[in-house]
Amino acid sequence: MTNSGGAAASVSTGEHTTSRESTTTQEGGPASLPAMSIEQITEGLDAARTADECLTYAAVAEHSGALDLQRAALDQAIALDRNCLPALLTLAVLSLDQGDRFSASVLLEEAARVAPLPEAVESLRAELFSELDYNLSCATYLRAIGRVPPETPEKTLSIVLITNLFPPQELGGYGRMMWEFAHGLIKRGHTVRVLTSDEVQFGKSPTPEETALEKHVFRTLRLTGTWVGGRGVSLTDSKEIVRRLRDNAARVRTAVTKLDADLVLVGNLDFLGVSLLRCALEKDTPVLHALANAQPGYAVSDQPPESHYWIAPCSDWNGDVFRDAGFTPSRIETLYPGARLDHFFRFFLPDARRLRICYASLVLPYKGVDTLVQALGQLHAQGIDFSAEIAGDAPRADFMAELQSFVSAHGMGSKIRFTGFLDRQGLSGLFARSNVLVFPSRFQEPFGISQVEALAAGLVVVSSGTGGAKEIVRDDVDGLLFTAGDTASLAAKLTQLSQDAELMSRLQRAGQARSTAFSVNQAVLKIEQLAGEMQAEIDATTADLFESSTS
Repeated sequence: MTNSGGAAASVSTGEHTTSRESTTTQEGGPASLPAMSIEQITEGLDAARTADECLTYAAVAEHSGALDLQRAALDQAIALDRNCLPALLTLAVLSLDQGDRFSASVLLEEAARVAPLPEAVESLRAELFSELDYNLSCATYLRAIGRVPPETPEKTLSIVLITNLFPPQELGGYGRMMWEFAHGLIKRGHTVRVLTSDEVQFGKSPTPEETALEKHVFRTLRLTGTWVGGRGVSLTDSKEIVRRLRDNAARVRTAVTKLDADLVLVGNLDFLGVSLLRCALEKDTPVLHALANAQPGYAVSDQPPESHYWIAPCSDWNGDVFRDAGFTPSRIETLYPGARLDHFFRFFLPDARRLRICYASLVLPYKGVDTLVQALGQLHAQGIDFSAEIAGDAPRADFMAELQSFVSAHGMGSKIRFTGFLDRQGLSGLFARSNVLVFPSRFQEPFGISQVEALAAGLVVVSSGTGGAKEIVRDDVDGLLFTAGDTASLAAKLTQLSQDAELMSRLQRAGQARSTAFSVNQAVLKIEQLAGEMQAEIDATTADLFESSTS
């Protein structure tokens, strides 16, 4: 890909060849394109619903010499699918030909997030990146996608991270939160050793990042129960439970001692218990418990009394629930889960002319997905144009069958698609082709990380705002709230978005700005801050004891 002052520039991605002479992805080249007038191209583009349709109109417009219309078609392709690689690359070519190196740089940055670029294109991307003027808007974007390296911490820490499930073995978002903490801490230069279980039945295909992190993971802990149909089931053999708890505690003791840990960062203790933390607490090692459930995994009577055991709930709401249950740790400090903005943040906002709705969570009744499906039935009956994708594991086959039956019975089979579980890359792709996320949980959610990820991608989030989820989206400020379980309330909010383009655009921009407050980097900085404060309190207590003993 070259900027040769008007000479034909081209990029090969392996699947498509993009050039100023031909942007078509059809076989046969420009000669096989349908003959269309400018009016026909314009009308067809107005009705286009997919990025591929827009690419075809872009090719026809280019062949007809209507270069402004070609650019409009490519812009629309990106707005319909921010992962549309041919459109990103072709627009980069056109921008270079017009001397707009800033736009070309941004387009190549977005293209590189979709797929690896050929060596020559990657070299050009690096060259253009070095020329970028880090103005305020661009700096926010570059920080969000990870192109600005993180600052080095004043002190690097040795951290033992303990949790029951850890990706790619996962069930819900708790394990994912702990994975992001581990990944972010390692990226900042800290030493992290993860102790977790090996529950292969919850395993997913690992991403390259998960594979790379696995060298820091020791799947040697044994749980005292498991989950069936979304419900926890404990072992019945009391002797086996005692044996596992004892062995787990010994493994934690070994890890804390060998690593000379500065911090023990704890996640989900369900089926692990709190007793395995005893060795760390006795060694005066700070223990920070990142709480993402209403219950901490132990009874009030088992709460560690040490002043260096702190609770870090994932939301203010979760902290209040913890206190209301009778727990009284020495300190509670909210630690919001960190969203991977580098996976989800987008420079370009999605097209807002037609609702393209998505759902991304467990497909279970308490998550409220049935409320969404029924609300979509109301939109369909009103003649509102939309499409919807419902992503997530479905532990209950009977519930999934009920949803699919409702969709079929109401004639929405062509509008609603069930995609199943999506990994981070798949979820990013889902958000790239959507413009609304519905978060319909009727359960009091501790947080709801998918809302932040969707906001970062420029989607409008329509949320039930249960529990800590309400701390993310503020109604009519950076999203919309509806009454949990109320189909009519949700349908009304979606209808409002479909009819008010100005509202849609305002919430897209405000929501994306809101997402930066919940990044992984912000969470890691908070962990570092709390670790430092915990150690300072331990040092002060030790000094006081020494002074008392010598006076």
